[in-house]
Amino acid sequence: MRWRSRNKQDGFTVLEVLISIFLLVIISFAIYQSTTETYKLRDVLSHEGEFYNTVRLSMSVFQRDLENAYSPLTLSPEPTSSASPSPLGGGGGGSVDTEPQENTPNEYYASSKDRHGIRPSRLHGTESVLTWISSSNLRMYRDSRESEFLKVKYELVGEKDPDYPTGLKMLVRTVSPDAFEYDEDKDQSRKRYTLLHGIKSWKYRYYSREKKQWLGSWDSDSSDYKNLLPDLVEIQLEVEAPKGLNFSGAYQFRPETPLNGLPSTL
Repeated sequence: MRWRSRNKQDGFTVLEVLISIFLLVIISFAIYQSTTETYKLRDVLSHEGEFYNTVRLSMSVFQRDLENAYSPLTLSPEPTSSASPSPLGGGGGGSVDTEPQENTPNEYYASSKDRHGIRPSRLHGTESVLTWISSSNLRMYRDSRESEFLKVKYELVGEKDPDYPTGLKMLVRTVSPDAFEYDEDKDQSRKRYTLLHGIKSWKYRYYSREKKQWLGSWDSDSSDYKNLLPDLVEIQLEVEAPKGLNFSGAYQFRPETPLNGLPSTL
């Protein structure tokens, strides 16, 4: 009978232990790299998503305001036939319409009232600034002293966020629920909201189907476009953001106000 020596013990050799440690290090490093890249990718996608969503949301706000462009002009009564009053001031059988009254020009309202005393709102736009009256106000509080109408102004101001490169601009939306205050110096309800940062270029264009051309400005109080809205409003923009993000494109919007707004040239 043979007896096994008690000095010999079963176990791993030094080489096997080193190989196991090496494999464990490789696996741990791979897991670390995968986790790190996952978090980096999440941050990149989150940043890009926030950037593009900001552009989309700012255009959605602009679209809602423009589609609700408003003027009381279409609500005015039809002109009545005038009749000469009798010499003694008796009943003449009709009313006498007065001539349009001139007023001080306003950024949001036409410079004159019509024969019924109604002062139409004014859409006034250049390549960088656009103002009009919109019925897009949402009343949040029941007892608030405001209506569904807003004075709306979109303009560009210098970028104030230090995270963005210098020389860029930001889109500011100025609104006032006191829409029927003609004197701007008395309007104390204006509020300003920054909609979009990092604007490198921004340009409005206005399309007239009647003239079949794009224009660099529009004024519904002018003689050429009296009481008319543009058929299309186009925004050409280029936007930059930190971490090398950028976006350029063009959006076209159509004022759609068949009941309350100024008629288009269609």
